[in-house]
Formats: sequence, C-alpha cells, structure tokens
Amino acid sequence: MRAARLHNYNEQLRIDEVDIPRPKGEEVTVRVGAAGVCHSDIHFMSGQWKDTLPVKLPLTVGHETAGYVEEVGESVRGLAKGDVVAVFGGWGCGVCQACKGGDEQLCISPNWPGLSQCDGGYAEYLHVPTYRFLVRANGMDPEYLAPLTDAGLTPYRAIKKVRHLLNPNSFTLVFGVGGLGSYAIQYLKLTSSTRVVSVVRSKDKARLAKDMGSDYVINSSEEDLLSSIREITENQGIDVVLDIVSSRETLAAGISSLGKGGTVVLVGLMGDSFNLPVMSSVINEHHVLGSLWGNYNELSEVISLARARRLKTPISRFRLDEVGKALSSLEQGTIVGRAVLVP
Repeated sequence: MRAARLHNYNEQLRIDEVDIPRPKGEEVTVRVGAAGVCHSDIHFMSGQWKDTLPVKLPLTVGHETAGYVEEVGESVRGLAKGDVVAVFGGWGCGVCQACKGGDEQLCISPNWPGLSQCDGGYAEYLHVPTYRFLVRANGMDPEYLAPLTDAGLTPYRAIKKVRHLLNPNSFTLVFGVGGLGSYAIQYLKLTSSTRVVSVVRSKDKARLAKDMGSDYVINSSEEDLLSSIREITENQGIDVVLDIVSSRETLAAGISSLGKGGTVVLVGLMGDSFNLPVMSSVINEHHVLGSLWGNYNELSEVISLARARRLKTPISRFRLDEVGKALSSLEQGTIVGRAVLVP
C-alpha cells in the first residue's frame, strides 16, 4: 500500500510502498476513506515536539482518520467488513487513572497514531490496535467524518468545560476560524445562547465565520481588536476566550479582552508560553484552562450531531500524492474549513 511517511524532521513526506497491516486479536485494519490534515501534523513534522513525543522515524503521519473496516482480528466484536468507522485518536494504555476515567487522550503513556510510535492515516490502510478505538458510523461519508475526530472533537470538549458560563448576556471570543474554529462557532450556537465574536485576518475567514453563525466578526488586519471588543461588549469585556491558536499575540489579546470573572481556554498549540499579569488576574478573578482533544464518548456525541445534519463541514479535498500541497496550503492559511486526503 502507499503511505505518506516522515523520514526526517523538517523534510517533506515521502510516498512509500509498505506492507498492508494484518490484524490479530482485538486489532482492526481500516481502509482509509479520508484523513484530515491538521496544524498538529506540521508542528510534529518540524520536530517541535520531538522531546515531548519522541518517535522512531520513518513514521506515517495523520491522526484524523475515517474509513471502512477491511479486516478484523479473531477477538473483535460488533464490527464487520465494510462498516464505516471513525478512528478515535487518543490511544491510551487503558489501565492508568486517566484511561480508567474515560479520558484516554490524557493517558500517562499515550500512543497516538501519526504522532507517536504508531503509524497514522496518511495511507491507504491503517492498523488500529483495538476495536475499542472505533466508532461505527454507517451511512456517513468518511470525508466528512474524518475531521470530526480532532477538528470537530477538540472544540466540543473545550466548550463543554465552560458551558455553565455561557448565557444570553455573555460574550465568547473565538481566535482561529479554521478547521477547529468553524466547529467551535457552531457548537457555541447549538449548545448555548452566548453571543459569539470571531477574530479573523482575511475576508475569506470572515465569510466562513458568518456562515458558521458568528454574531460579530472582527478582522484584526483592518480593525483595532481591543477597541472593537469594547464597542461590541459596551465595555463589559469578554466572558470566555476560546483560543484555538494560542500564540503569544492571541493570548495577550485574549487576556486583555477579559471582563470580570472571565476565562481563557487554551486549545491551540502554536505558542510556547505567555505572560499572565498577576494584579489584574487576581482583582478580576480571571481563569485559565487547558483542554486537550476529547474522549471517546465526546467523539460519539459529535458524530451524533453530524448524523443529525446539525453541523456544517467545509471540506477541501486532496489526493494522497498531493499531501505536500495540502500541508503547504494549510501552513499558508489558504484552506477554508478542513483539508482531507483521499487515497
């Protein structure tokens, strides 16, 4: 089979011919229908995480995958060849406290596909170590299903953490209206009555934010961000900042925009650190939360929303041999919605 593999950090992926994985026990071989292209893949390929997530190269990249059951091991139950499945990517050990609590993406020794020691979904087939990491979704298109496993899942979990803070009088600020941000805006409108303010840097992203349901859109390349926020909120400030970028610039702006008791939720992985002003954080009782990916049950909930046709998923399609073009387009910010590779 063909697979797009990373041989050395800071190099382009190579299309290699490798053996199709054969399952045994609880293992499943999935024929890939689509694989999402994510900024995390770019961070990983550049070597930014090589100390945090050390791997032995070469490795097939890709952690957003959906497709069809191709072959199952003898211990697999409830799945048959041809079933449409979404691959939950937070592969945990299954026995640590986080895993036993249902949050395998927080495992103390994670083994995520395409980001650690397991090959990912930029390929024609994917080896899944246990059928417990698969969500059956017969009748759904893998091209729309694959992005849900990260781009759709990650903001869903983040918003669940702060949903109790959202009401008709609240304002929620979203940084990063791309793959994750387009879902975030929809979840905010589906699960709360908060007023959504989206920050973008292009007219294309402004249109996307409006299409997804944002109440206000600020183009920070043309407007002063903090002045616009003060005007929109009538000096109340922002109640929740959902930072899907988490660069030093967005974090500084997000913290500065907070009102009394405001909360910043860190979702993106672009930055490395930021400054938190102690005095204003204390006297205004500001909060900072981290949110990583999502768990299996949350992915199932997201898929249920999509199955009920309550989610829009803008898709840009690329062939597997166009993986370099897809990654370059994502890095340049020209992808509207989510890019997927279709083998």
